[in-house]
Amino acid sequence: MPTELRPLPFEKLLRWALTELRENQSIFGIPRELFYEPRSEPFSAEIFGEALATPIGPSAGPHTQMSQNIVSAWLCGGRFIELKTVQILDDLTIPRPCIDAADEGYNVEWSQELRLHQSAREYIHAWALIHILRKALGWDQYPMATVFNMSVGYNLEGIKSPAIQGFLAQLSDASEALGEIREILRREAPEFADLEIPTKISKSVTLSTMHGCPPHEIEAIAEFLLEKGFHTFVKLNPTLLGKDRVMRILHDHLGFREIEIPDSVFEHDLQYEDALPLIRRLRKKAQDLGLTFGVKLTNTLAMRNHREVLPGEEIYMSGRALYPITMNLFWRLFSDLDGDIHVSYSAGTDALNLPTVISCGALPVTACTDLLKPGGYARFSQWLSELRESMRRAGAKSLAEFTENRAENLKKAAEESLKNPRYKKNFFLGELPKIPDGLSFFDCIAAPCVAACPALQDVPEYVGHIARGDLRASLVTILARNPLPAVTGYVCPAFCEKRCTRWNYEKPVSIRALKRFAAENAEVELQPAPATGKKVAVVGAGPAGLSCAFYLALAGVEVTVFEAGAEPGGMISLAPAFRLPKEAILADVRRLEKLGVIFHFRSPVKSAQELLEQGFDAVFLGLGFPEEAKLGIPGEEGPGVFGALEFFRLLGAGKVELGQKVVVVGGGNTAMDAARAAWRLTKNPVTVIYRRTRAEMPAHPEEVEELLREGNELLELVSPVRILREGEKVSGVVCVRNRLGEPGPDGRPKPIPIPGSEFEIPADAVIVAVGQRPEIRFYEGSSLVLHPDGRLVVDPETGETNLYRVYGGGDAARGPATVIEAVADGRRAAFAILKKLGLPYPELFPVPSSQDHLELKRKKAQKVMPFGPELLPPAERGNFAVVELPFDPQKARLEAERCLQCRTICDKCVEVCPNRANLPYIIRTGIFQVPILAVEEGTARIVATEELTITQERQILHLDDLCNDCGNCATFCVHQGKPYQDKPRLFFDPASYAQEEGNAFFLKAGELWRREGGKEMVLRHTPNGFIFSDEEVEVFLGPDLSVQKILLRRVFPGRKSLRYALEMALILEGISRSLPGLLEVCRG
Repeated sequence: MPTELRPLPFEKLLRWALTELRENQSIFGIPRELFYEPRSEPFSAEIFGEALATPIGPSAGPHTQMSQNIVSAWLCGGRFIELKTVQILDDLTIPRPCIDAADEGYNVEWSQELRLHQSAREYIHAWALIHILRKALGWDQYPMATVFNMSVGYNLEGIKSPAIQGFLAQLSDASEALGEIREILRREAPEFADLEIPTKISKSVTLSTMHGCPPHEIEAIAEFLLEKGFHTFVKLNPTLLGKDRVMRILHDHLGFREIEIPDSVFEHDLQYEDALPLIRRLRKKAQDLGLTFGVKLTNTLAMRNHREVLPGEEIYMSGRALYPITMNLFWRLFSDLDGDIHVSYSAGTDALNLPTVISCGALPVTACTDLLKPGGYARFSQWLSELRESMRRAGAKSLAEFTENRAENLKKAAEESLKNPRYKKNFFLGELPKIPDGLSFFDCIAAPCVAACPALQDVPEYVGHIARGDLRASLVTILARNPLPAVTGYVCPAFCEKRCTRWNYEKPVSIRALKRFAAENAEVELQPAPATGKKVAVVGAGPAGLSCAFYLALAGVEVTVFEAGAEPGGMISLAPAFRLPKEAILADVRRLEKLGVIFHFRSPVKSAQELLEQGFDAVFLGLGFPEEAKLGIPGEEGPGVFGALEFFRLLGAGKVELGQKVVVVGGGNTAMDAARAAWRLTKNPVTVIYRRTRAEMPAHPEEVEELLREGNELLELVSPVRILREGEKVSGVVCVRNRLGEPGPDGRPKPIPIPGSEFEIPADAVIVAVGQRPEIRFYEGSSLVLHPDGRLVVDPETGETNLYRVYGGGDAARGPATVIEAVADGRRAAFAILKKLGLPYPELFPVPSSQDHLELKRKKAQKVMPFGPELLPPAERGNFAVVELPFDPQKARLEAERCLQCRTICDKCVEVCPNRANLPYIIRTGIFQVPILAVEEGTARIVATEELTITQERQILHLDDLCNDCGNCATFCVHQGKPYQDKPRLFFDPASYAQEEGNAFFLKAGELWRREGGKEMVLRHTPNGFIFSDEEVEVFLGPDLSVQKILLRRVFPGRKSLRYALEMALILEGISRSLPGLLEVCRG
């Protein structure tokens, strides 16, 4: 598979852009609604004696390598275009993948991938096309105000070479190339043939030098460029701040402790004491020549490759982790140069910090990493709106006014960058928003939040209803898969949030809190199906049992719940009130009671068989894991040592005495709840000890964070070995320190005690939260099959045990798990029971929501920080009041509006591709019968069919000529796949297409050619449908894709599916209808 870029000739690029604009009101897949419309702006500026409409643009890098990239950035508001760095060595092999922008950015791509003459051609083509589109869009009433800035490297010899000098000359005077373009315009678009296009494309250069380039050579290159008449920026490395300061920022302030930077990286780079006089001399040189000199802050930061994503031993960091380093370097340079420094800035800028950077006097400000994330080039819209709004709030009518206090602004910004949570490692606590499925040819739109939820709740739908103010529809949507919205609105582990697509922007939608809002503010009267005469017993009123009972009752089954305890809820009824108030449990239970579910409390059951003998048609076992695991250490037995569940029971009854000093043993959520409850009782900090490190704790990170916010202590790598007593009373815990060893069966490193490390923690009480066990007594004498640890063996799809009509779920089958997993188990078992009983499934029909694609595209290009929920301040948590405060209606709607509706539209691979190599197209949906042929008596006949199901109109087409396999689309794809390999790959270059073995398409003269398994086939669109041909058959398809006629060209063995033919028909039809610009590219 080739990885080299194959740029389009100008005439093809022109046809694509103008045709797409005319037919679709979009260019290169970007809707016109996302273009930046020129206007009179307070942030317009001047640089190098040229007008600059906006102070932003794309950095030298992947967004400025090809013509369509540059044009896309310009369309979305970038007006300072830093062209990708060129050098004399222009035939490099770049390792693949070369970009890793999942969070902070990393790359191994540091120079142009095109030859020098190709780069010059791409930049000239982009310059010409921008002028043409400016007129085509009706923007020619406004000044062009766009600056192209060349970037060259990497040493004096190379820059003085004829090749680089020729490149600089071409962009200084592009008369010859523009003359050729004018001839093309006379043929292709005569209305633009006489358009004035300046021949001087660029008069400025940013110098990029290699690591280790000596100061005298940097100065000599810059002097050479100035003497050539170029305004010059010198790009500085972040290492200029010095190793101690850089590593302190990364490790101590930000928490990126996994980053290692060899001493050699700092030693070989320009040193600070050399940089200051160099800058002063070059600044003076530029002034004498009447030119501008400045510095570019900063280059990427070289480091050891600590991630298993990119090849090689060294990677280069960009993005949010670089911002604090660069802002502090900016402040230091500004201070030491008395403010007399012109800074071009690019290091972790985004829409939310752009106004800050601009207020510090930087001009221009460019981006790379931010544009590599979903939203892509369209993120520039928010950059400008945030800057515009910040200037309005400051009362600034110009950038000069906005930067009047730049010294004060810069000092404050540098300090704030070290404290702002957005730049810290732990700001990103989620996982990449992906689902476990592979990426298919068609139908790839998916919501990762839904896939992450064990109950598969339709999160986008119920959150969307909240955004529109329809709380009833939201609650009905929730109840369709989760009958405990009140409970889960408080204590669901929110797996959905950990996979929310908003992690690609800032923080996830507060899905759990929105569920709580819907549950507490909407009412739904559910009508069960008519009575069926069937009866089911549910053992255990925990989440699994309640869930099973709900769906059975909704289907008209008579359900009786037997609970050994005095109240419903099972383990969740023990949760402390600051996490889950009793009223939430009762609210959900009342819904079941209204459906006719009968509850028997304090009613232990001897066996499932007993219930079947009483006439129940089926039994569901939701017994939980109610027994507590022990530490098994001396001193554990006796007063003052509590199991966590025992502690919660006593706490609920108001009968617990802890003393003043409490130690909690464990690292899970139960341990966190126990410690936080103990803190509320004792009014003293509680010590939590855990045998591994915080990174391995099974507790949710936010629970650990709240534990510490309340002033409690976490001791890592510590294990208890003995509980001390004075008489009967606990007096302390003897502990040993651990180190981490090799990973165990669960993947976590084993804690290994360190000899001689024992120490004592004073304690009045110890709470043990190290796990739970099943209630084995229920199973004694039963023929139910159990796992060695006491869990029920059940069918994973139905929950059925080895006993006929006996089902199980929740902790009884999983072991200690989460409330939402139990809910999912109960629902799954209920549906299996209904199927066994021959009854229809209950259906809840919320009103489906409608989504506007363009509005979603706008949202997908914006960062919006969460609107809550707010938490009680730690100082107000002395009682057991709920810590997470409820949403008010306005904030709930604002928070719900942050949802990106991933089930409706994705396009992430489209947005994150700098080269516009992935495009959406529209095809017809349906279940298509694919004929399977066989040769019988010398004739090809249909002998069977298979189904081809297309459920989504919006599909993705990959343009292979424009792809360099950078890997960015694979990073952000919601599937475990690579769009640049897995989606239909269309080639423009016939020679490249001919080299392919499979998944290769070529379009010419209305015919779609395809190569699979090294063999070629073709499909033609006709007035009567399609004609498909390969070396074996010619098939005539009707408009509905049904077979009209088959001609046998060569006898083939066995059976032959026409799946390729139908796929080609759908793709060709989709391209023809929705990608007219591509048809023009392929016209010849």
